Order: sequence, then structure tokens, then C-alpha cells
Amino acid sequence: MTTHVMEREVSSESQIEGKNKGKGIGKGIAFGAATIVNAMPSGRGAAFSVGLRTFAEVEVREDPSIEVEILGGINERKELASESFRATLESFGLKHGGMIRTRSEIPIARGMKSSSAASNAIILATLDAIGEKMDDMDIIKIGVAASLRAKVSLTGAFDDACASYLGGLHMTDNKKRIIIMSCNLEPMSAIFLVPEERRYSGEVNKTFISQYAEVTEIAMKEALAGRHWQAMLLNGLAMAHAFKINPAPIVAAMKNGAITAGLCGKGPTICAVSTKEFEGQIVDGWGGLGFSIIRTEINSNKARMGV
Repeated sequence: MTTHVMEREVSSESQIEGKNKGKGIGKGIAFGAATIVNAMPSGRGAAFSVGLRTFAEVEVREDPSIEVEILGGINERKELASESFRATLESFGLKHGGMIRTRSEIPIARGMKSSSAASNAIILATLDAIGEKMDDMDIIKIGVAASLRAKVSLTGAFDDACASYLGGLHMTDNKKRIIIMSCNLEPMSAIFLVPEERRYSGEVNKTFISQYAEVTEIAMKEALAGRHWQAMLLNGLAMAHAFKINPAPIVAAMKNGAITAGLCGKGPTICAVSTKEFEGQIVDGWGGLGFSIIRTEINSNKARMGV
């Protein structure tokens, strides 16, 4: 099987319909992320933003019905999109229907925070459509609540939502929905090994995954002490065991010069962080596995309205 290496740097706004913004039409862009510490076992987690984007366009209508189009995801659940749109309007005492369209550079249900990015982008597009603004943390929390209502997340993925929206690295308490610590990261490559298998966070057994709370808390302490790349490796190996993912690609990435590597969320995707110097070696080392490889960069930009 051929390995596909995809560069995600080409602008994709033009692939969403309705480019001419008018009254009641808005757009939003948010980013994907990768896991430092999985929050499912203990409720505390950490994630960092990457340069893969999700684009949303929202048209607010008087008709109460809500339509959702996920380009490239015909069979995907649409509850998260509807909940994010509805909750944003309710924050301003509004009840409308609408048309929601999303397109993403982030593979769906692979652990790369596609749900957090979609929710953030849809909320921003809805605000753009109704001509309103909201504090960053309020936007993030609306998305987290929508994720829980739509049952696409076990914890609400507050850590993922913060990374997707704010850029950079964020360590969070997902139960209290607070950021414990944030830090900027140096520009580096983020390389993803992406199997075809899809895994949905809402289907994870909470009792089972809580057995790994002690080891993820050790990883969290490492991250809070500034050793976030060590935390990512420790968490990645532990979560690979938990979710029955072969850890060999993590080991291979480290052998080939990665600064760190680990499992994204519940998998199946693995992420390696590297300087440009070793990027090619890591890709070559994964080349015989038959999975897609996506190369992008660590992201420090915030999500935003418009194009």
C-alpha cells in the first residue's frame, strides 16, 4: 500500500460556498490540535495547536429548521454542529434556524481534535452572521457544553478546545473548565501518521479509561514542570496500551530524530514533533506502514471570524 504524504498549507476557504458575505451569513476558522496528556482518565489534560484548519460557514434563517453539511463527511453525526449553532444564538436570546457548512483539513474521528475545531469554527461563524462578539473563554465553554450535549466527548475536551481556539499549548482541568498553565512553543514540525480507522471519543468506556488516571497524572506533573515533550511520550505509550494501538511508530519516530511522539487522544493517529532537520527521516521511517502521513506545523494563531 502506498503512503501518502500530504502538505496542508493551501488555503481552502474558496471550497466553502457562499463566499460573498451578506446579512445573516458568517464564517469562522479554527485549528486542529495534538495531545500532550489525555484528559479522559483523570479529568486533567494538555494539548497543543497545529496548523490544520476547519472552515465553517453559517447562514441564519427565519425558518426554524437547521441543516448541516459536512463536506467530506456525509455519514458523520451532525448533532455537534446543531448544538454549537443553537447554543450561540441562545446566548443572545435568539431562536433561529440556519444552514451550517463545514470543511476541514483535519481527518474526522482520528484523535486530531476535529470536533473541537468544528465547534469553535461554527460558533465564530454564527457570531459573525449575527454581528455579535463574545469573550474567548465563553466561546470555548459554549463549544465544550455543546460537545457534551452532542455526546461526542467524554470530558467536553476543554483542553482540546483551548488549543484549537487559542493556539499554543494549554494544560487544563476539564472538570472545572479552567486553564492551569499555558505556554508558547517554538515553531516546529508536527507530523501525523493517520490510519483509516475511525474512533469516536463519545464511545470510550469511562470506567475502563479511569484506570489510567495515575499514569496520566504523572504525565501531567511532567508537563506542568515544563517537561511537556516528556509528558507527551509517557502519555502516548500509556494510551497506546489502553486503546490497543501498536506503539512501534512512536518508538520509530523517536529513533529517527523526533523530539517527542505520542498518541492523539484515543487514537488511532500518532503525532511526532520534530525540527525540520529530522522531518524527512521520520516520514521515511513510517513509509512502509501503508498509512497516510500529514505534515504541518505547530500553530500559535487564534481561531477567528471571517476568512
